[in-house]
Amino acid sequence: MLLLVAGIAVFWVSVALRVRRSRADTRWRLGPDAPVAPGLPRLCVVIPARDEARNIAACLESVAASDHPALEVLVFDDGSTDGTAELARAAGARVVEGGGGALPAGWKGKPWALQRAREHLPDADWIVFLDADVRVAPGALSRIHSWALAQEADFVSGFGKLEMGSFWEHVIQPSVGGLILAGNDLATVNDDTKGDKVIANGQLILVRRAAYDAVDGHGAVRDDILDDIGLARAFKRAGFRVRALMLRELFRCRMYTGLGELWHGWTKNLYSGMEFKFGVVLLVVGLVLVEFLSPYAIVGVAVMRGDAVLLGSSLALLGLMHGVRAWMDTMFDQPRRYGLLQGLGAAMLVGLLLDSVRRTRAGRRTWKGRTY
Repeated sequence: MLLLVAGIAVFWVSVALRVRRSRADTRWRLGPDAPVAPGLPRLCVVIPARDEARNIAACLESVAASDHPALEVLVFDDGSTDGTAELARAAGARVVEGGGGALPAGWKGKPWALQRAREHLPDADWIVFLDADVRVAPGALSRIHSWALAQEADFVSGFGKLEMGSFWEHVIQPSVGGLILAGNDLATVNDDTKGDKVIANGQLILVRRAAYDAVDGHGAVRDDILDDIGLARAFKRAGFRVRALMLRELFRCRMYTGLGELWHGWTKNLYSGMEFKFGVVLLVVGLVLVEFLSPYAIVGVAVMRGDAVLLGSSLALLGLMHGVRAWMDTMFDQPRRYGLLQGLGAAMLVGLLLDSVRRTRAGRRTWKGRTY
């Protein structure tokens, strides 16, 4: 059992080293000090919204404060029943109402909304798709757009600052976010030679209009529950340059506000994110059980055995685990006290993964009043 303790300790040291190495790699990190190109071309901000009354005004306010010199905004209201369209108009946005009703055969909700929004786009060479729960910094859009032009990129997405309010957000979101980032090294996904290896975040996606039209827009991902990753893959397969960045200083997003939203949101996505490979799910579950949860069990075994050496080693391991977590929470501006509940977060992640498999296979994934 001491060998197991040593192996888990090596894992956590490697996690710390990998995070440190990633932070030192500034190629894929963009902040408010990034340069802005002169004479930026027109950019259309497209916001798909379905029952987003609690978010839409603040999102549009942040966009309106942008320093981008050539910006237009289009809100596509996807059958909202909570006054989203009225709030968007009051904020000065151009609103297209798509109506509700059943989805056409073979389409998921967000791709269908964005494909219809495509019919109403102005004559802009660039488009940024923005979720209604996103708040962009004043310099965000101009700097991301400038970076895309300088890098000759056709598709740019990124990860902003994840805001959390409720207890369960603080417990679950770091575990899920850590899982996603751990499996997607930015140096790898930004390598044009890596075939289908991509990552994207639908909260903010900037695309070159000509490239978007060339892949048939969101028609390329009409039946994809993870339309962001699917769209990035469609771009890359077509030979376009796809990039993912860390954008924590340029936008923020609070995805879910409680346990119910967290559960429905992540169980909708997680199994899809693993390409419906049950073996991968089992591998991840096994990794979480061993590396995150077994140290607590080892402490219990040591106490029951009265094994002082094993107890000391396992307690040191727990200190290492929580020390790495506290260091990461400090780095990402998160309250460190929730790191003490890392075991609970890991257990919830296992539950989410397994329930995502169950719901997907049973055809019972629901979101925004629709079942997929």
